[in-house]
Amino acid sequence: MEDSWKKVIDDELDVFFKDKKSCNHNISKRLLVYSLEWLSVGYFSALYMAGKKFAKNSLAGKCGSDNMADANAFLEDFFVEAELGELKLVGESGARYVYRLENCSSCAGMCPVEKQICYFEAGIIAGFLEAKLKKRVVVRETLCGGLGDDCCEFVARAG
Repeated sequence: MEDSWKKVIDDELDVFFKDKKSCNHNISKRLLVYSLEWLSVGYFSALYMAGKKFAKNSLAGKCGSDNMADANAFLEDFFVEAELGELKLVGESGARYVYRLENCSSCAGMCPVEKQICYFEAGIIAGFLEAKLKKRVVVRETLCGGLGDDCCEFVARAG
């Protein structure tokens, strides 16, 4: 079953990278996030793991370089092209990476809800970095529109 889902995701990514105009971006991700929150107290871990698995098992393979500068540029481009927001690596020190996400599709312009909500985006960053660094990576969101911040910020630690 897992292999069939991976194939579907890979096929969708192939279409996305070949003809971005043919992709259907009409599904509201916020509606999905809010629905998952309503259904389950564990929605955040489900979204984080879904993003992580997607990026590690599918997205990272579409990046043609293991050079981290090229890989980060690929990830930044993917976020923009997938309409997730404008991701930028703003700090790097050893095994620590700091990313800023402007115009996040999950939380930009929303009323503060006193918690972080961008778990899917954090998971994408974690999975992508795990695949490229070949180390376990944990990502924590430190700024979020859900907290009333102007942008999202993610701190990734590899270890």
